[in-house]
Amino acid sequence: MEEKIIVTSGNRYIDIDAYASCIAYANLLRLKGKNAIAVSTANLNESVTNSLLNLPEKLETDYKLNGGEKFIVLDVSNRDFFDNIVREERIIEILDHHYGYEEYWKQKLNENSHIESLGAIATFIYELYEKENMLEKISIGMAKLLLAAILDNTLNLKAKITTERDCYAYEQLLKISNIGSDFAEIYFKECQEKIFENIEESIKNDTKIGVEGKILPDVFGQLLLWNSKDILNNSIISKVLNEFDNKWMMNIISLEEGISYIVSEDENVKGNLEELFSNNFDRNIMKLGQIWLRKEIIKEALEKEKNV
Repeated sequence: MEEKIIVTSGNRYIDIDAYASCIAYANLLRLKGKNAIAVSTANLNESVTNSLLNLPEKLETDYKLNGGEKFIVLDVSNRDFFDNIVREERIIEILDHHYGYEEYWKQKLNENSHIESLGAIATFIYELYEKENMLEKISIGMAKLLLAAILDNTLNLKAKITTERDCYAYEQLLKISNIGSDFAEIYFKECQEKIFENIEESIKNDTKIGVEGKILPDVFGQLLLWNSKDILNNSIISKVLNEFDNKWMMNIISLEEGISYIVSEDENVKGNLEELFSNNFDRNIMKLGQIWLRKEIIKEALEKEKNV
């Protein structure tokens, strides 16, 4: 029998993009006659909601290796973060949208290395179904997974990293699955409910420690919400982040409004941020005119620092 192909992702946790893409790609490979299975031993973050977990389309979480498997890795190309079951010498394909390791994998895998500028890997998986003329094989459940992945990774198609390919894939998945256009609001509200089930843990899990550069504080939290009104003035933010350091900042993305709010209590931190954004705090909250991702804020601060 043909060697089994394990489609997997990262080791620390996986988001809905990795979760959906592994399931959908393994399914496509099986449709093409391959012996493929989606596997992950990592924790799932809040983007994989309960309704998505309850779909019949799932991945394997307790697979036992027999030593002869080949691996396809999605949504990560840094070897340090591969799922613990991955054996690098047996990787046959990489699909990622994070840059930094494209030359390494191009040399090892040639045309089987796909590291491209996309909002979501789910978009690439949709395109593979389209290329193989198998769009009719995408179940409603799988379409929901891929739609949620594109929404989450592109911040409701409003993030700067969103491409025309992401938007096209999203619109086509809505059409072929006959899922209502209100899917985005339903999905993000469910994500928010899951975040608030254990808000302290959610904040800790999405806090970056040791931020690069001198402009931003070392502790930088981020929350992705549908609506931020229940958290903006909540003391839980300072309670959690003060456990790391009293110099911190929090980026709260409010998708319904299409903007970010920056929260901080330290006067020096606030001064640096006011200069960075050419904006002002109202007490401890700065309202920005658009959505900013944490990685975009860090990049902006590093570029400003370099040009000073």
